Amino acid sequence: MKKIILSFFLIFSICGFSPAFADEIEDDYFDIVANYCVMGDYNSAIQYLDRIIQLNPNSQKAYDLKRGLSHVITGDKSTFVENVNPYIKKAMEYKRIGDEQAELQTLIEGTKAQNAYLAYFYLGEFYRSKNDYKHAVDAYNASSSARTDFAPAYLGNAIVLYEIGKYEAALNPLDKYLVSNPKDDLAYALKARAEFALGMIAQAKRDNAVALTINNAPEYQFDKAKILYKQGSYQEAKDIFKSLLKNIQTSKIYEYLGLCDYALGDYFAALNDFDKAILLSNDDEYLEARYNEIKSILETKQNEEISQE
Repeated sequence: MKKIILSFFLIFSICGFSPAFADEIEDDYFDIVANYCVMGDYNSAIQYLDRIIQLNPNSQKAYDLKRGLSHVITGDKSTFVENVNPYIKKAMEYKRIGDEQAELQTLIEGTKAQNAYLAYFYLGEFYRSKNDYKHAVDAYNASSSARTDFAPAYLGNAIVLYEIGKYEAALNPLDKYLVSNPKDDLAYALKARAEFALGMIAQAKRDNAVALTINNAPEYQFDKAKILYKQGSYQEAKDIFKSLLKNIQTSKIYEYLGLCDYALGDYFAALNDFDKAILLSNDDEYLEARYNEIKSILETKQNEEISQE
């Protein structure tokens, strides 16, 4: 199978990608990137991604897109519209001008033409971008049924199943995808996350390690720290969470730092961690509850110390 469409088109595919950045210049550059990808001019797309990174060094989406495009460039350099039925290219043109109804109708028509598996795949991408998960799964399944060796359909299906919380169901299509894409870090990371959610900690640790071997990405390090925390390796997990703060500061990282410090008995540090997590969170009753719980423990300890003096 020609690997013209890789995991990049599943996670950040142009037909479903809609960057939510406030900066208008950055938005314009992402639109240009999308247009270049539709035309198959990946080198020019990467040049504009580099411009986005210069404007916003913290743009994780830009880095992920660039990594995905690099996969495409080092594989089959053909533009992905060259080997599909004409309905796909036509649908992408409708996507570019914002005519979603025409895009949808054209993709549906494409499922009745030659290379229908590709039309079904992009139909799945369309439905997924609209959070219509039932129809997305149906489309991805139709794609893989029409061509059993078309790996992207398996990954698209797994992504949707994971997003709707059907973690066990996501494992089978992920395994099928990895048969022909054994070096896809994203697939291993997604599998590890599904296994973690199912309580399969040993398996999650194994697949997360594979993902990290392929790509030592911060998000995979975060997954690793979560696994270590779950295993009770609180200090090791804390060290990773702290290292991530150099480049990423989110409510979730401070929350896990707080949980690690709490488990290690460092209540002052835990209180400070949860305080920062609350500041970075929109509205989280859980964080407030844990903060108050730790504060109460500290007050009790202080009162006990005073009474013993």
